[in-house]
Amino acid sequence: MFRSFSVLLLALFLCAFLNFVGVRGYVLLDHYSGFADHFNTVGVVFLLFWVALLGLLLRRWLPLSPASFALIYASLMVATVIPTMGFGGYFIPLIAGVFYYATPENNWRNLLWDHIPEWAAPRDLQAIRGLFEGIGADQPIPWGLWTTPLLLWGLFMFAFFLVSLACIALVHHQWSREERLVYPLAVVPGLMVESFDQPAHSFLRSKLLWAGFLLSWSMPTLNMLDRIFDFEALGHLGIPATNIYIRQINLTYTVYTDLLTVGLSFLVNLNILFSVWFLHLLVSLEEALLGYAGIGLPLPTQPHGAGSVLLANQQIGALLFLVLSSLWLSRDFLRRQWRLIAGPQQQDHGNLISPRLSALLGLAGLLYMAGFLWATGLQLGWTLLFLLVALLVFFGTARLLAQTGIGRLRAAYSIPPLFTNNLGTAPFGASGLSAMGLSFVWSADIQLFLMGTLAHAFKVCEDARLKISGRKLLLFLTAAVIVSLATTILCYIWIGYRKGLIHGFVWYYVMSPNYHWGWVVNTINNPHPPQFLATVFLFLGAGLAALLSFANHHLAGWPLHPAGLAVALTNTVTGDWFGMFLAWLIKTVALRYGGIVLYRQIRPFFIGLILGSCLGLGGAELVYTFYYI
Repeated sequence: MFRSFSVLLLALFLCAFLNFVGVRGYVLLDHYSGFADHFNTVGVVFLLFWVALLGLLLRRWLPLSPASFALIYASLMVATVIPTMGFGGYFIPLIAGVFYYATPENNWRNLLWDHIPEWAAPRDLQAIRGLFEGIGADQPIPWGLWTTPLLLWGLFMFAFFLVSLACIALVHHQWSREERLVYPLAVVPGLMVESFDQPAHSFLRSKLLWAGFLLSWSMPTLNMLDRIFDFEALGHLGIPATNIYIRQINLTYTVYTDLLTVGLSFLVNLNILFSVWFLHLLVSLEEALLGYAGIGLPLPTQPHGAGSVLLANQQIGALLFLVLSSLWLSRDFLRRQWRLIAGPQQQDHGNLISPRLSALLGLAGLLYMAGFLWATGLQLGWTLLFLLVALLVFFGTARLLAQTGIGRLRAAYSIPPLFTNNLGTAPFGASGLSAMGLSFVWSADIQLFLMGTLAHAFKVCEDARLKISGRKLLLFLTAAVIVSLATTILCYIWIGYRKGLIHGFVWYYVMSPNYHWGWVVNTINNPHPPQFLATVFLFLGAGLAALLSFANHHLAGWPLHPAGLAVALTNTVTGDWFGMFLAWLIKTVALRYGGIVLYRQIRPFFIGLILGSCLGLGGAELVYTFYYI
């Protein structure tokens, strides 16, 4: 009992530390870090490595079991969502920025303020100005002003955690055991767990691993030293990006190699990997040809749309088809889960957490989320539909993450413009559109969220040899999200008032509020009917995904998987496709000429690329964050 409590305290300390570093880095520094922004979970792997190393070196005095290490990993995978992309980076800047960035020219005061509930955002303009510009160390922080919105938004994110937990807990066995999805992002943490079980056979003993480690670790580390000490002879180290430009049709392909991407991609199934980079090239050509032919929609810039409005809808259509088809193919398993939920008590061997408990927690969270959205001004019917579509997009993207291992995976669209494109603006009115503006806090930049990280937490904790009970896993996950929310929220208010948010990372604190609320105001000022062509491309994406899915299941050797269609033009794939191509090429050659034996022999090198990148980027971020005076 004492050991379990000690492990829980260690896990919560690491969660608080990760959130503190994430918040402090972005508020005090004006650069992008990657420490806690994407599914490659640089900060998580960085902290885990040092825990694993200390645990192996000091195992006589620090008896950390494999199960304990897996629970620490699961806790950190919850924690890494909260400080930046998943919540904190958008939360306070959006609810306060609607007041701070209001001017007579943009007319936000008249168009938006009356539609934002007083409980959802503070109204003291002087106090909000102090948050963005700083008040110095001698002035008191107005904590009371923030109590209600922070508490209610914190409860909203906790409810979202419960819904996400329920969704993953109910389908994990199907994904992991029945369909055998690969979960590339869980490979390195899984190897760390195995190292505790068999230290003599630890993956860290591979010389080839350390060769890959040194290669990928050296670049961010030397760049960090150059930034601090200004080594004039060193310069910036890295693999430069180049562009292939086809002027006749205005088509550009970015050629860039990120070693972390190469390492993760090497662990992915070949057909998935081929589909992602090949369909990126193909769909980019489709977008260029549509532009060349003058086919498009006269809509303003859409928040977080991957490519044009038409192609963003096409990708979301493909994603929604993948979600619905996967649920259909899993119908027998889901029926068994339903019997465990609604029927008499039965013996259950396949779920980490009881399906009945998962369903009850998910229902409670869903009710709070629905009530919250309705209270912000979205009509009840639209609230329920908004939640359904949003959860399908989150769920589908989490499944793609388990299949593709794309560390910077994101959905092709945010939810509000998806609704206004296909349903028009009239059904929502200014009140509903303003409510959608508040929903950008959690449904805008869908590239780091709890369903995706929980799926990998469950993967690492599922091994029967670990003997992790559902109650213990639930305790660690719940405690982690509570501590992370408290740390993130308090740090943003405290550091913001002391230093001023606008001096930090410009995207979160300056560009994001203007970008998101600017779209809301533009949509209010320029209402439009349903865009028929957008809906056509939505169904076109679903149809193309259906054809690829049929060919994938019925034609032996068919190389294309529909997963690539759902993310083809996301900005992360646009930047990382060449790294995926290199990994696919190396893996293809290795399997063809050396078989599985050669693949296993060179695999440690790519594990080293992953580990070295995370240690280099994570270490550099810590130095940047605490070097700042």
